[in-house]
Amino acid sequence: MISRLRRSCFAASLVFAVFTIPAQSQTDPANTLEDHAPPDGPFYPGAPKSSSRLQAPIGDYILRVYGTLLLNISTSDTVQVGQDVPLWPLPGSSNVTFPDGTTKRAGAVGDTIFTARQSILGAQISPKAPVAGWSPSGLVEIDFFGSRPVDPNFQPQNRVFNQPRLRRAYLQLDKGSWRIVAGQDKAILAPLDPISLSHVAIPLGATAGNLWAWLPQVRVENRHKFGGTTLLLQGGVLRPSFGDSRLTDQAGVNGSAVDSTFSGFGERGRQPFYEARIALSHAMAGRTATIGVSGHYGREAVGADKGIDSSAVAVDWTIPIIKYLIFRGEGFTGANLVPFDGGIEQGVAFTPAAGNTPAQFRKIGDMGGWAEMISPVTPKDILYAGAGTDDPRDSDLMPGSTRSKNSFVWASYFRKLGPDVTAAFEYSFWDFRTRTFNGANLGPRATSGRGNVVNIALAYQF
Repeated sequence: MISRLRRSCFAASLVFAVFTIPAQSQTDPANTLEDHAPPDGPFYPGAPKSSSRLQAPIGDYILRVYGTLLLNISTSDTVQVGQDVPLWPLPGSSNVTFPDGTTKRAGAVGDTIFTARQSILGAQISPKAPVAGWSPSGLVEIDFFGSRPVDPNFQPQNRVFNQPRLRRAYLQLDKGSWRIVAGQDKAILAPLDPISLSHVAIPLGATAGNLWAWLPQVRVENRHKFGGTTLLLQGGVLRPSFGDSRLTDQAGVNGSAVDSTFSGFGERGRQPFYEARIALSHAMAGRTATIGVSGHYGREAVGADKGIDSSAVAVDWTIPIIKYLIFRGEGFTGANLVPFDGGIEQGVAFTPAAGNTPAQFRKIGDMGGWAEMISPVTPKDILYAGAGTDDPRDSDLMPGSTRSKNSFVWASYFRKLGPDVTAAFEYSFWDFRTRTFNGANLGPRATSGRGNVVNIALAYQF
């Protein structure tokens, strides 16, 4: 996951999911991208963004600027991989060395973090007047979660340098019930994320049951309405992105890229990812209910004539049980899901060649998911609670690929201080497990890591 942040056979399964956003108005160009904004981090079901907008006509176009100014203050009682976006706690047997040479177990060392680098800024552009034929529009969205350059003479701690990072950037074409999207956007597979202000740069539950990715792609969509039900069909090809540093399977790592340090390298291979989705939506309890399935297929090149499949099927749902209680979540099963942070960032178990023994590869089967309950108690107060888990198949693991299970539970309280200002308090508990090996044979469970994280967020969404 961390490595992937530094770079961002048509056998795709069709998906059944409920599409929570109604078909767009083709007579209001300013709303052309409304189902992609406000951005997915943060967006609050039950308490949507106010109708006020920062936008103006400029020439023949309408320009809208949006974003979230976000301060996060967090503390943990263990060392967390990911730090300001916790992914899993280090096992308790790991040690942390202090400047005076003393050590302490990672499970007894905590971090305190203040950060604003999960703030986001975006711009949308669309025609001011209706366009005959295909109506174009576009979106560019960044945050400040990019790489952190080091000035060894003046700022060795990287206290002020937070580089911009591209999240999404795409062209969108709409005509009647058809839509074409070309650019970088969320993957078609498993489109939902848990609601959180602590995890905006990386969705909450990444590596712990929430598959996610922002990938360059070309996607085609079609909507049909049947009375009060909307059917959405999606299909597309996406950039293949495995990026396993152990396999060195990215093109450009030997200096063939113009920028061999920071380029988002291509992938060794001859085909893209294939993904598809079918979505149904219907009104329920005063809101919109969603149920669905999505599919993914890709192939990772690990040899001159050897490839390893990547595949997944995911189910997603949004069900308003009553007016004041919403049930959301996703479940998935598949193999070699490292492009989506599945398998706890493990896609292929690998042991290098040794003497006359060839290299060994084994794709890691995986299953997991997450679920949350949302209770919009009042127009200003929302409660969230949920859990997630990612459970790679232990029999597929090998030495060097020992992460066995990663689970978490969380609860949060959001309070709207004004139409566009939100304060949030979030608590999460993380449980990370590994396995030992006796030579090449799977051994008993190794020391686990458990940790508590508390986050306080203040967000101004415009």
